[in-house]
Amino acid sequence: YKGKIRRSGTGGIYKIGENLWEGRYTPTNAQGKRVACNVYAHSLEECEQKLDEMIKIKKAEIASEKEKLGILKHA
Repeated sequence: YKGKIRRSGTGGIYKIGENLWEGRYTPTNAQGKRVACNVYAHSLEECEQKLDEMIKIKKAEIASEKEKLGILKHA
């Protein structure tokens, strides 16, 4: 049995059709706005994999934007 609640920061996965799944991740960008990012797949496992890859890419993009804006301070 797989629980319905996912950890914070891992996005959500929904079945939107008979053979279609949607993965959704809504991060806060460098300017403080929330931007939705979606991926689609034909199986739950494929959707989870695509969502994980997309989250890693988006987090890296946001970190680089914050560095350009001088928001992140290096310790």
